[in-house]
Amino acid sequence: MNLPVEVVVRRRWPRRASWATRWASDRAVQAGVAGASWSIAGTFARGLLPRSPLQQAVATGAVAATHYQLTATAWSALEAVAALPGRRPGLKASLTVAGAAIAGGMATSVVASRVADQSMAASAAATAGRMIAFAGLAGGSAAAWEEILQRRLGLRPGLDTTLVPSVLTGAGVVAFSVAARARRAHQFGIVAPERHAVSRSDARTLAKAAGLGVGSALGLGALMVGEQLAARGIERGMSAVVGRDTGALGSLVAHGVVLGAMATGGTIALRRVTGVVERRDDIVEPAYPTPPTSPFVSSGPRSAMPFDALGKEGRRFVLMALTPAEIRAVMGESAIEPVRVVGGYESARDLSERARLTVQDMVDCGAFERSTIVIGVPTGVGYFNYTLTEALEYLTRGDCATVVPQYALVPSALALNRTMDGEHLTKLVLEGIRDRIRSFPAGMPQPRVYLVGESLGANVALDVGMLPGGAEGIPSLTALDVSGGLYLGVPFRTQFWIRWREDPASVDPGHTVLQASQPDEVPPLPPGRSRHLMLVHHDDPVSKFGYRMVLQPPWWMGAPATRPPLVPREAKFRPITTFVLATVDLLNGMHSKPGAFVRVGHDYRIDVRLGLERSLGLTSSPEQAEAIEDALRRREQQWATRRMVARKLDRARRSIERTLQEWGSTIDVADLDPQAEATLGPLARLGEISGPPGS
Repeated sequence: MNLPVEVVVRRRWPRRASWATRWASDRAVQAGVAGASWSIAGTFARGLLPRSPLQQAVATGAVAATHYQLTATAWSALEAVAALPGRRPGLKASLTVAGAAIAGGMATSVVASRVADQSMAASAAATAGRMIAFAGLAGGSAAAWEEILQRRLGLRPGLDTTLVPSVLTGAGVVAFSVAARARRAHQFGIVAPERHAVSRSDARTLAKAAGLGVGSALGLGALMVGEQLAARGIERGMSAVVGRDTGALGSLVAHGVVLGAMATGGTIALRRVTGVVERRDDIVEPAYPTPPTSPFVSSGPRSAMPFDALGKEGRRFVLMALTPAEIRAVMGESAIEPVRVVGGYESARDLSERARLTVQDMVDCGAFERSTIVIGVPTGVGYFNYTLTEALEYLTRGDCATVVPQYALVPSALALNRTMDGEHLTKLVLEGIRDRIRSFPAGMPQPRVYLVGESLGANVALDVGMLPGGAEGIPSLTALDVSGGLYLGVPFRTQFWIRWREDPASVDPGHTVLQASQPDEVPPLPPGRSRHLMLVHHDDPVSKFGYRMVLQPPWWMGAPATRPPLVPREAKFRPITTFVLATVDLLNGMHSKPGAFVRVGHDYRIDVRLGLERSLGLTSSPEQAEAIEDALRRREQQWATRRMVARKLDRARRSIERTLQEWGSTIDVADLDPQAEATLGPLARLGEISGPPGS
């Protein structure tokens, strides 16, 4: 007679098992541990950019924790199918359902994978099939190990006879995965071999990574124990309500409730983080404490735009405008004052009103008196690339106006749900500009209008042409009198870009759009001509990232021979794992050092000067081009230094004031030792370019 495992154990060893043994004897836990173990191999695949040891440890921990939960829940579901109501399945039933899960899951995965890149439903089916098959393998292996070690060999239940075998099962899958990846690398070659999965680091960093790895392992263990305790508690509660043991079905429901609670908690946390970041980015920085004095920028003497409505990035932007003297020093030609306008996010809640205020501020600051008007679509935090704007001001000799309509004040990752607002706001501003220019008296010079955006700004700028209610694509932008544009690091989610890659003629019937990885791949423009130019680096993770990667293979991870340059050919798409690694790539793609322009990831500073020339039809001599590049790097270092020094000095001043308040002192810091000015003065002026902000 086949008795439940608990009965057999009780008869052989009447002594009550420890809590760890009771927890580890749960087959859902054993299946989860196996799933977590074999998921680790995929986290060491190469991505678009090298990861640090710390990032590798975090990625591995996140993937392992997720696979633990999914595998444990999947096996609970399979046990619920195999068991009678209110019962736990025996060995035979467990092995039967495990075999069916492996066969059915793999068959489903193979069939659905053939069209997974074309259908999200097929991707979900392929992922579910793969997960069910792995859960069957993990749970079936746990049942088999239990039969061999405990029933046949008579070993006492413990971690060594429960979790260790599960880890060994996972290790077997890991070995197979690593061997398969090596075989693919040999077959298709290794692209960019200097780019390792994990960057080399010093001993200190490796020690930190090791510590983080241990911490991640302990955290995973705590998560597993906590999840199991919570599930068991829910299961007992359900049994008490119905008046009997709910069996495997109750276990499934309990694990599902815990999984849902984790997802809900993550959503709530994200919303709270969004609110905190939005408030944090609406501060007045010590380096930019007062409104500008230039009449040609927002919040200046002629502007009605409130200084506190611009956000941190907007205040930086208007206080960093070049002067005619600075432009002359670089270009060796006469120059005029460039115009910078920011449509402050907090100037009005209503998009139409904010657009109206932005266009009116353009009038007040003299934007329509310039021959070139660039709508600089910002990222989510309201940031528009200072280097790009300075390059424009040099190339036009100041005869330009840059207009930045803000649609959010949070980092782009938290502003993805606000891009529609950005598109409508940008269109309203363009309509206002178009209508005003068309009302000019006959014979009055009419400025040319361009769109420029980077990252999420490029997303918003291009998708202005995809708004419903008229022609789509470039014809829609042409109807707004947009002459051309430059779009740097176009994100994965841009509808214009997606449609353009699939069917260029549908959104660009005039063939005015080009895409390149760097601007020197694009031919120069004839005089007076412009185009729409998209610059996307081959290793830019922003253009390749996508939430669908949780389940669906991205376009750039197709057949190895068809992948774009710098995409590893030996890497295999893995649901969840590939998404986590791509998220790490996304973080690494944003790294940049002030004044150090390199063509890596999402850093496009090295491309802005030539990119503007090849898209807007601007020109410079070789000597001027070299001078511009040098000035852009030098100014960025100086401004970054100024912000850093001002921030640290402000922090020191606040610390001194707090200490004086604790002492009850009434002495003003400004009245202290005259030597203080001699000491702090040079530091306070370090990084200044042409005097105080706005001078």
